[in-house]
This record gives sequence, C-alpha cells and structure tokens, in this order.
Amino acid sequence: MFIVRGRFVVTVDEVNRVFRDGGVVVEGDRIVDVGFFEDLKKRYRCDMVVGDEWKIVLPGLVNCHYHSREQLSQTMFPDGLGETTWFNNFCLPYHAALTPEEEKTAFRLALYAMALNGVTTFADGGLLHPSTTLETLDEIPLRCLASTWCWDRADIIPKTAEEAFEELTHLHREFRGGFGGRLDVCATPISVTTCSQKLLRQVVEWARENNVKTFIHVSSFREEVEKALSTFGVTPVQYLFERGLLSRDVNILHSIHLSMDDVARIVSSGAGVVSCPYSSLKKGKGISVRGVFPEMLAEGVRVGLGGDGAPSAQHVDMLRTLSLFTGLCRDIRMNASLPLAKDAIRFVTSTAADLLGLGHRVGSLEKGKKADIVLLDMRFPDFIPVLDVLQSVVFSATGAAVDTVIVDGRVVVEGRRVIGVDAERLFRESEAAAEKIAERLGLQRPM
Repeated sequence: MFIVRGRFVVTVDEVNRVFRDGGVVVEGDRIVDVGFFEDLKKRYRCDMVVGDEWKIVLPGLVNCHYHSREQLSQTMFPDGLGETTWFNNFCLPYHAALTPEEEKTAFRLALYAMALNGVTTFADGGLLHPSTTLETLDEIPLRCLASTWCWDRADIIPKTAEEAFEELTHLHREFRGGFGGRLDVCATPISVTTCSQKLLRQVVEWARENNVKTFIHVSSFREEVEKALSTFGVTPVQYLFERGLLSRDVNILHSIHLSMDDVARIVSSGAGVVSCPYSSLKKGKGISVRGVFPEMLAEGVRVGLGGDGAPSAQHVDMLRTLSLFTGLCRDIRMNASLPLAKDAIRFVTSTAADLLGLGHRVGSLEKGKKADIVLLDMRFPDFIPVLDVLQSVVFSATGAAVDTVIVDGRVVVEGRRVIGVDAERLFRESEAAAEKIAERLGLQRPM
C-alpha cells in the first residue's frame, strides 16, 4: 500500500472534488481512499509516498482515438496537404507498406509517447498485425482498446466483408481481457463510404451484442460528406441514423461537417463524439469554421478528445489538445463560458473513459476504481501561482509537466522516465525504420 500526494488532488468525480494538500491511497491495482493527505497518513499504514507538495494529482488521461501504427510517419508526408490527397496518396500507401515488425515498432513508440504525456488509456484506430504488435503492452503497460483495420470497399489493403468481420471477432476471442485485464477490444469500421452496408450492420450489431464500443470516422472533411450525399443522398450521420446504427455504444470520430439536423440525430441516438482538433487544424479541415461542438455540448452530447495520429497532430499531448479544443469552443461562438474548465477537464478523463466503456473503472479518482493516476510537476512558470487548479490544468498544463504515471497501481513513468525502456535505443530503431519505409515509398528523406 502506498499514498500519492499532491498540493492538489483533482478527483473529477461527480461533484468535482479537489483536495488541497490531498492524497490517494493505493493498494494493489485499486484506489482505497481519497482525501486530505494528513488524514489519510494517520488512517493507513503506507509503505511509501509518491509525490510531494509541488504535484497536481489527476486521473490518468484518456486518448479516445489514436492510429498508433502511424507513429513512424510523423513528418514523412509533405506539408500543406488536404485530407483527401494526404490520405489517398501518402497515408494509405504507408499503411499498406508497413511490415509486422515496423507496426510493432510504431506501436512501441506510440506507447512511449503517450506514457510520457500522462495517457494511461487509449482507443487504437486499427491494427493489421495485432497478434505480434500487442505484445508491446507487456513492455509499456498502458490500458488499451485494440481494434482491427475494418473496411471492404478499398483497392489498397483490400478485404471482403467476411474477412474484415472475422478479423475483428478473432481479435475479440483471442485478446479481450488480456494483459492483466488492461486490454479490451473495440470495433472500428473506417467510414460509411469505405464500408458496405452489410459490413457496417454486421459489425455494429455484433458490437452491441458483445458490449463492445464502435468508433467510426464521420464527417471528418468536406469531401467525405459530399461523397456520401452523391452516393447515398444523405449525410454520413443520417445514413447511420436511418439504419439504426447510431446508439450510445457508438462514437463518431472528428464530426466536423455536421448540420443541425445531424446534431439532433446524435442527441436523439445518445451517440458519443470524439474531436481531434489538432488534426483538423494541421490539414485545414474546418473545425473553426464548420464545427458545431458548442451546440453539441449545450445539448448534452458526450464529447471526448483524441490525438488521431502522429502525422495528423505531430504529438500526443492530450493536455495541449484539451486547451486547444476548449479555446476553440469558446471562440467559435464568442462565449467564454462554454465550456468552463471544470467541465472541460472531463473531455480527457471521466467522459472520455465513459465513451470507451471504461467509466466504471477509470477516468476519476474514487474509491474502488483502478489506480490510474498522473502527477504533474507545478514547478514551471506557466503554473505559478496556482489559485484555481482547474484553470491551471486546462490552460497551463502540457505533457511536459508530467512527472509520474501510475497504471493499475504500477509506476510506469517516474521522474519523466518510462521505466524499463531504453529511450535512445527506441529512438534509433524508430528513425531507422522510418527511413526504410520512406525509401520504399519514395517519400521524404531527412532534411
């Protein structure tokens, strides 16, 4: 048993309790108690104290959408490309070229980056070689929702509906609950324009029956909506809604080009929404021009945040992402109160965990929940002085402040070092792999 100490313990529980000079008692993989440090120290016989008066203690951060296998392509593709050219001409050939060993290296680098940025739980965007890649969760033990590459309407990485569905169900049979319970499975049909109606219905209905969350790219960029309208005569959201494929178990990704009728359908269905704001800004998708996230938040839609992927955001810092998204929402409608910091913090903690189906386990610091905990070091000019810690977390903190990360009661990051990982070796292996992939594809060489 040990106790985690901080100047502030931000619980993100139902009433947003914050303990000044607080603590979290941990035994095994669970939180035993949360409260004031001095009271807890008297009440429990703890072997050690993790943290000190300069720390802000938070629930582990949740990344709701991340294509880990893209990690090696961080700056491989040309700058200044819109989504259609970027994906078809560069990103998709990269995915097709990746070997099993390269996917594993990319996954390892992604885990390392997320751990250093305080991410303890993430939903992966789809693996092609999960049986070997997921072994890396033993090296860097984060909590993961794994998935397969799921589509049946593409010339690159071609699959039939039967093949795509079998890959998903095989992953579920073989891996769900693995790695000490840290691995769950989610379904990730890519989009309504890359999946047949047969595959979409089969996947979504199977997922509901098996208590599996579904994540699908929806209205991410203008051309996607235009293609859906020309092909089906309806928007992507309307396509899913009219076929009964939107529900509380489904999360729609990006969701930038939505009509107010689409918003009404999302509200009615209870579906969740995942925004990846850095991806939109880098590729000029239109979040600041067409986004209706303030309206969705006002209607009670559950919103979480994702990093999308290394070449889309070029970092996996969920605290930076949180600050950006909160500021965008306020500025889009010139309303500085939507959302407030006390509500915004949930986009990467409690609400995010709920979208992944893990709200009963993680996302807040409460008795009985898993001990997934992050400690930020306040000793940065951006923090001092801290009078409102929620504002500090949302607008001052970045991943650079992450000092310690605990997953399942196990210290994974200590003093900004990922335990058990030879960082320099990982960096060298990753750079060598990226150069080989770029050379095979005829893409950029190091400047």
